[in-house]
Amino acid sequence: MSILVIAEAAGAGFRPSTFELLSHARALGEPASVILVGDDAANKEQLDGLAAKVVTVAGANLSPYSADSWVDVLAQAIQAEGADVVLFSEGQRTRDLLPRIAARLGLSAVTAGMGLTKDGGSYVVHRPAQGGKAYMDLVVEGGSALIAFRPNSFATDAAPVDGTAYEEKTIDAAANRTPVVEQVAEEGKKIDVTEAAVVICGGRGMKSEENLALLEELADILGGAWGVTRALVDAGWKGADHSIQVGKSGKTVSPGLYFACGISGATHHIMGMDTSKVVVAINTDPDALMFEYADYGITGDALQVIPEIVKEVRAVKG
Repeated sequence: MSILVIAEAAGAGFRPSTFELLSHARALGEPASVILVGDDAANKEQLDGLAAKVVTVAGANLSPYSADSWVDVLAQAIQAEGADVVLFSEGQRTRDLLPRIAARLGLSAVTAGMGLTKDGGSYVVHRPAQGGKAYMDLVVEGGSALIAFRPNSFATDAAPVDGTAYEEKTIDAAANRTPVVEQVAEEGKKIDVTEAAVVICGGRGMKSEENLALLEELADILGGAWGVTRALVDAGWKGADHSIQVGKSGKTVSPGLYFACGISGATHHIMGMDTSKVVVAINTDPDALMFEYADYGITGDALQVIPEIVKEVRAVKG
């Protein structure tokens, strides 16, 4: 059995979820091969000892990123490697690539993965169903699926491998049908809300856009990221943009700790955070649906509760 990971660069390295996937492959006793395309290979040395093999792919039409060329190249590279399963980190680029590659290769596409185990000659993927109200285990036969996993699904502490092999390939992709004219880097957010281990999310109970600073303050002191519900984005609150919207029509998060501040608990929001490990709900309404999904609940005004939490955390940290 063999595992292939499609790595994704971020900043001066890789997305944390790339390291999670590689670590879990080692934990399963199947150190993965990893594919790096185009500019993503710039920091390939960071994967030394984390993967059995690193395959770098260069060629025409690969920089900057464009879905047409990357689908073409990745489909060829995946087919050449012949792995039993191919793992992706969930995110915008994966949503761009995975279904198209699966269609081209005639493979199944599985998303929202939370766990991966082995059962004889097959892999078993654990994922949510029915909007997070239930969970299912999918048995994946070798060579039959591309699987996307939510960030924060796996630990990163598996023992490293003794050595990593490196292989270089050149594959010229077809020209892009939609050329990239300009790339503009997003500014502002310190930590991507989808990758954060702690997420502080606010809803209508924050009452005004000025109070969003409370979410940011708590997120900063806990080393996390902050987000908002769709209601605040639709209301046009300053700072509440789609890039930090948590929910079915926004970002899916799976942090170790999730604060729901002034959030009622509508289904479309729950679908974006239902795999959070520990949930703390703060709401003035003791009957708010959010409390049903919470591990800890505080009945109170988030505008008063958050400053008290910040105060206590600062006291503990000294």
